[in-house]
Amino acid sequence: MIQSTRNYLLITLLAWGISGCTQPQTITVPAQPRNVQPSIMTQPLPDANSIKEEILIRNNPDLGDRINVPKNNPTLGVKIGEEPTVDRLNGEIMERIPFPVEEYNAISKSGRSTVSGKIYLINSATENTVLGKNVKLYLNPVTSYSKQWYYESYLGGYKMSPVDKRLYNYLKFTTSNESGEFNFFGIAPGNYYLIGSMACAEECGLTTEETIRLVDEVHVGSGVANIELSKRVP
Repeated sequence: MIQSTRNYLLITLLAWGISGCTQPQTITVPAQPRNVQPSIMTQPLPDANSIKEEILIRNNPDLGDRINVPKNNPTLGVKIGEEPTVDRLNGEIMERIPFPVEEYNAISKSGRSTVSGKIYLINSATENTVLGKNVKLYLNPVTSYSKQWYYESYLGGYKMSPVDKRLYNYLKFTTSNESGEFNFFGIAPGNYYLIGSMACAEECGLTTEETIRLVDEVHVGSGVANIELSKRVP
């Protein structure tokens, strides 16, 4: 009996010793994954104002550099190949270039040459000639200033700002007779625009009376220059 009790005590002490030297172990069972939808990071859409601000950025690489539209530019909205007209200006006026003082200072205001000729219109349908009776004509020296008028106003049809009054010092005027004949005296050699205007209606094949401008660039040398200033209508 004593021997059994002793064996029991030894076993108990041995069990306590082992348990004191061994760290308890924890077994962790991984949780089963749940079917969770992945979260999507979204950003709020820009409002209309922010879009407008982006468009207005000066150096936006997608838009390129800004282009400054010249004031009173009459060619905006006119397709290439079309003849622009006064109606397309919507009342706007084309500004003349600054008066080139040095260019005009080099022009002689008088000379010894004569410019003679006749002014008339030709009816394209009947080939009849309509004489320019008592028509006021003038010679305008060819310069950068007058070239702008010729190309933009006469050929282009644009209305231009008032002419610089200094130009009148270089113009030569005359009036045709009943036969449409005219003469300019005391003209200096050089290049000029010969200009006249005629009013014509049915005799020119037009339904209503229209004022028709006739312009031709002429060269004046020494002596007499004979010129016919004419135009076919309509």
